[in-house]
Amino acid sequence: MTDLSTVQNKSSSLLYLRDDKIKSSLNNFFEVHKILEKEIISQIENLNLGIADIRCLLIISLNPGITFNELLKSLDIRKQSLNRVLRVLIKDEFISQKINENDARKKNLLITNKAQSILEKILKPLIEKLSKSYMKSGSNAVQGFNQIILNLLSSDKNE
Repeated sequence: MTDLSTVQNKSSSLLYLRDDKIKSSLNNFFEVHKILEKEIISQIENLNLGIADIRCLLIISLNPGITFNELLKSLDIRKQSLNRVLRVLIKDEFISQKINENDARKKNLLITNKAQSILEKILKPLIEKLSKSYMKSGSNAVQGFNQIILNLLSSDKNE
């Protein structure tokens, strides 16, 4: 026989899975995206860079030596679009290319010191804002949030 209090506890602990709660979370993701984008745009107005450039630089800085195809997959954009972005970033000396040691047909992409300092300047306010939110929430909440993000990203890649 099932204990009634166990059933009630289990059902109340799943209230976060209600449709309205999930829709609210989705709306919150959109709001966060808007805040992040607005913050980045305000930081790059005078630099002749766009969101795509910053995203590209961030991914390369997090994955030094990433190849064109890996970056293409990570950004999930068309080859032509990535070529256009990379051409400018290489010309402006934000990214350097190095021939891959294992396969001379491939080039590894690296962020330059110039780009690293610009990226740090641009991301600093966002990192501070995110750090404050993380500290306010506590480590368990941050771990849970990061797990949710990772689960969303991995489920998207598996589909």
